[in-house]
Amino acid sequence: METPKYLQVLWNYKWVLAFGALVAAVAAFFAGFAIVEGQVVSRAQQTWTAATTMLLTSESDRLYQSQVPGVPIEQGTSDPQVIDMSSTALVYAYILSSDMIQDTVEAEIGPLDDETESITALRRTTQPTGDERFPGRYDLPVLEAVGTAETAPRAEEISRAAATAFTAYVVAQQDAQEIAPELRVLIEPLGASDAVEGDSSNPAIPVVVTFVGVFLAFVVLVFIIAGLRSRSARRKAARTKAAGDAAAEPASGTDAEPGVTAAEPTGIALDAEVGELVGAGPPSRRAGRAANENETA
Repeated sequence: METPKYLQVLWNYKWVLAFGALVAAVAAFFAGFAIVEGQVVSRAQQTWTAATTMLLTSESDRLYQSQVPGVPIEQGTSDPQVIDMSSTALVYAYILSSDMIQDTVEAEIGPLDDETESITALRRTTQPTGDERFPGRYDLPVLEAVGTAETAPRAEEISRAAATAFTAYVVAQQDAQEIAPELRVLIEPLGASDAVEGDSSNPAIPVVVTFVGVFLAFVVLVFIIAGLRSRSARRKAARTKAAGDAAAEPASGTDAEPGVTAAEPTGIALDAEVGELVGAGPPSRRAGRAANENETA
């Protein structure tokens, strides 16, 4: 079976492709890694998350009571309504993630990078060791302020600052509404976890994409060079053939062909049998008449 033409072209330029593979490997390395202070560091975007956990409670909280004692009911007075703190925690999560809390945090620790840093909040639905990426079935009055950044210290700083700013905001709103101390929602900090490494981009993706892209560019270059050389060869062959055809054509004009005697300069030939001039016009009247004596003499 005959080898395909494109494989022959690639084989003829194998050294160019080998050089292209070397260049692609170097480009792929620097696309996926960087040399920082003499060490090879991955360019993959890495994120860290830290959480500060808070419990929503109140002065009348019955969390640590085993039973609710009876109270006298006054005539004409309705029973007090207890607010569900788990539902309040869900609303507080939106407030904690809002722009006004972020503005307060940025005023304290500096601007946040829009691409790598953020403040989020969530209401816990699982046990302490659970992951809220897979929500549980519990409705808990537990709120978490989550900070995300490229480094662990920065993520922890964002989380702590967000929790502090949110607590101050709630107290300010209670003071503005003049809510009695025994009726206020209390935010009790439960703890601040260390930052953990989150999901990061796959470091192999830029390496593979860069290598394939650069190598394919060299493959295209090989086919372009082969096409240009082939076109140049065809033009050269056409010029050589034209020159050979011109040299093989017979001479024209006054040049006589070989083996052919050139005609007389005057173009006049004498016919010996007829006795008349050929090519000199019509014969005269005396041509067919016998010569008289005077003429013969």
